[in-house]
Amino acid sequence: MSCEEGIEMTEKPMINVTKITKTCSACPAQWEGWTDDNRQIYVRYRWGHLTVELGEIGDKAEMAAVDGEEVLSYHKDNHPYGGYMEYDELKQITKDVISFPEEDHD
Repeated sequence: MSCEEGIEMTEKPMINVTKITKTCSACPAQWEGWTDDNRQIYVRYRWGHLTVELGEIGDKAEMAAVDGEEVLSYHKDNHPYGGYMEYDELKQITKDVISFPEEDHD
């Protein structure tokens, strides 16, 4: 793990997300989607903590990414209810690690 500006990540190449859908708007804010190499991605922001997890290539099980490898961990703040995040903020925080589509889908 390396740490850069509060972001902890595994040493891997850029993750390219091809489809992302916001599945919950707050407490937690969360998104689910797919990468260009056919992995599920799960993004969750709650209690001031942002995590990104990836499933195995080709794994289509419902919880593949939720139970997958944590590839990013970011502590934003200590607000006890920190669970609201806009998509643009997510993209800004993760821009050096993850390439997201221009817009998400609700």
